[in-house]
Amino acid sequence: MFVQDQDQYRILVVKDFQPMGRFVLLWLRDLSTKAEVESLSGQLIWREKSQVSVTDTPDSYFVYQLIDLKIMENGQSLGVVSDVIEGPAYDYLQVNRDDREFLIPFIRVYIKHVDLQGGYITVDCPKGFWE
Repeated sequence: MFVQDQDQYRILVVKDFQPMGRFVLLWLRDLSTKAEVESLSGQLIWREKSQVSVTDTPDSYFVYQLIDLKIMENGQSLGVVSDVIEGPAYDYLQVNRDDREFLIPFIRVYIKHVDLQGGYITVDCPKGFWE
């Protein structure tokens, strides 16, 4: 993993980790004081895609996997995922279509199938949703 420190990237080595809900608690090598750890507060931590393991849950995805996927409904392409927005109960797919943005709850009621290899997500939205 890397963290950007001004104009350079600094390597971070994970000694141990513990999932905590939507977050992960990390123990990092070479960071032993509270001040050293607090220096990372608010920093973006990077990891190479080749080092990211697949999720353990079949219906779990990393945000980067969903960005740029086509949204399909009834065989018709209706837009492209531009972002994933974290909500209090569930996440939302932000979909761009014809200079408009739509938010689709990322739950089974609306999301019927995610095909990462095919590059699309099949949805079933309520009548009038796309108007």
